[in-house]
Amino acid sequence: MKCETIPELEKFLTIQEQALGQNSPEVAATVSKLADLYFHKGMLEDAEALYRRALEIMERTLGPYRPEVVDTKKCLEKVLTVRQKSTPSPMPTAIYRRPACEWKQSLTDSSTSLDAIPASMALGWPSGFPDEQDQVKDAEVEVASVRQMMGKDHPHVADLLTKLADHYCRRKLYREMEPLLVEALQIREKSLGGEHPLVSTSLKNLARLYYFQERFELSEPYFKRALAVRQKIYGKDHQRFADVEEQYAKLLRKTNRSGQAHELETHVRAVRSQAIFSQ
Repeated sequence: MKCETIPELEKFLTIQEQALGQNSPEVAATVSKLADLYFHKGMLEDAEALYRRALEIMERTLGPYRPEVVDTKKCLEKVLTVRQKSTPSPMPTAIYRRPACEWKQSLTDSSTSLDAIPASMALGWPSGFPDEQDQVKDAEVEVASVRQMMGKDHPHVADLLTKLADHYCRRKLYREMEPLLVEALQIREKSLGGEHPLVSTSLKNLARLYYFQERFELSEPYFKRALAVRQKIYGKDHQRFADVEEQYAKLLRKTNRSGQAHELETHVRAVRSQAIFSQ
């Protein structure tokens, strides 16, 4: 099937996912082609998310050294470079405060991940973006459009819901973030299965949101579930497991379990030391 436009390719991708499953190499190739179209249209955030998804599937199914994996990594690096160059330099502190709610991503997370929510979350963040309200409206319209076009349970809807949660975060609409992240998790569990890396990311997102709201009794089960998924996928000695383990250790300290926290922190240091040593 020859697809030359984004709607055509998205429709083809939906059919392909239904026929072959979410995690087949053929689906990854289509996702990468769709990312190319987004990139050439200047839709860099969407392109980045799709390249990340394609790369994650390819590495799991084909291994890290196949030519298509290398090519996808190069495409992702190109998007990141362009995005970095297009980001305006911050104004002096007296005029502009960079928002504390920065969203850090790794090559295996396909969308905003709440990795960099600051410890001051429960006290509020400065807004920092004068046009953020317009961005929120655009993101809300995008979610509604993709729901209608691709279906309410499509994985891309989950990506966009997380993106919208990012915008709500910047406007300090923390209560509004929760249902978005809950729905994103439900979509990913339904469409990708309970043991997918993106499901662990959604679990971690909710865990961190509840942690910084000091709703520790809600946060802890999500941290445990995220750890369980990542342990099964990567093993306990992988950095992606250690990243969540480190965050869970902070919760343990907050809830007066310093002994357990120390054990996890020791393991995190060992994993990271080994990673540095092996480079």
